[in-house]
Amino acid sequence: MSKLQWRTEKRRVMELIPNDQNPRTMSPKQIEDLKRSLKKFNLVEIPVVDLDNRVLAGHQRLMVLKLLGREKEKIEVR
Repeated sequence: MSKLQWRTEKRRVMELIPNDQNPRTMSPKQIEDLKRSLKKFNLVEIPVVDLDNRVLAGHQRLMVLKLLGREKEKIEVR
C-alpha cells in the first residue's frame, strides 16, 4: 500500500460537498461562538477533503462560513 500524501490546495467553499455521514450538530450558541471565532481568527484549522471535494473534517466551519456569506470565497483545504 502506498503512503498517503497530503497537499494543500485552494477551493471555493461552495464547491465542497458535505459528507452525509457526519453525525455532529451544533447548538445556536455554538454557531454564534464559531461565527465570532471565524470573524476574529479566520480558519485556524483548515478543512480536510477527499479527491472528490467531499468533506472529511471541518463541516461546522464550512457551514458557518456559508452562514457568513463566504461561500464564494476560496479557502485552503488539505
